[in-house]
Amino acid sequence: MRIGTRVIGTALAGALLAVGGASQAMAQAKYSASTSLSNGRLSTSISQEDKTQPDGSAFWQLQDVYEKTGGGTITAQFGFNYHGYSYNRDWSDQSVNQTKDAWFWDLGFNDCQNVIGWMAVKGQNTFYNAPVTIC
Repeated sequence: MRIGTRVIGTALAGALLAVGGASQAMAQAKYSASTSLSNGRLSTSISQEDKTQPDGSAFWQLQDVYEKTGGGTITAQFGFNYHGYSYNRDWSDQSVNQTKDAWFWDLGFNDCQNVIGWMAVKGQNTFYNAPVTIC
């Protein structure tokens, strides 16, 4: 899925939510966030691509990563929320000591709105990172 230069017009309503369990989320750097979960670490990072949009502004890419350090096999889906819209990748299985990631390219982030990366786990919850912004 490519979002491209689509202008997304609804304000992002949510802030960080730790659904169904204790997690500690903290922004690590200007364009990344990482959250410790009971069986691993969820990270979201945004970086600028080498190409520009027709108006001269940057294209961005986002990566969600989950490093699974404990527990049983899960089926998870990565995604992010921006301006009230949600974008996601396909579901995949992940076992202990595996690292899985999902990439989103050609993103038209063009303001200081929060981007919130997340991981949904079948039969469990959706786990959110702290907000990240390109500003």
